[in-house]
Amino acid sequence: MLPIMKKILSFLLILSLGCAFTFSQEDEHAKREKMFREVREFKMKYLAQEMDLSDSQKKEFFELYENMNKSKQECYHEAMELNRKIKHDKNASDEDYQKATEALDKANAQWSEIEKGYNEKFAEFLSAKQIYKMREAENSFKAKLDEMKRSRKKDFHKHQDKKK
Repeated sequence: MLPIMKKILSFLLILSLGCAFTFSQEDEHAKREKMFREVREFKMKYLAQEMDLSDSQKKEFFELYENMNKSKQECYHEAMELNRKIKHDKNASDEDYQKATEALDKANAQWSEIEKGYNEKFAEFLSAKQIYKMREAENSFKAKLDEMKRSRKKDFHKHQDKKK
């Protein structure tokens, strides 16, 4: 493993442990907001590093990337609401499932359009290679977070089993 990746993974581990400790001391909403903010900040630094952004590119990239993510979140809002509704409704109808499926299809199409539009904006100050590396780094970052979640869940279940 590359030394930089070891540093990144170490930082993520420390971050997750710090967040876990903080969770026990703050109310749930504030804890969640703080954790998301810290992960978002770390992700931005990670992306900038992986994309090899210059100092002059970073500010513009961070602002535009945040706007892109807000747009993506907004396009999934309706789909996620419908999904949450049918997930907890044992009496959901076929029509409810159809609406949720259509909303998700619509959101996926919007997501692609948002990315395409922002790629054009990124191309004004980033190279094609940097844009490509951004997508690779996003996928890598997401995989690491998923791995950490699985590990924490596994550790939690081991701890619970020992209590029994």
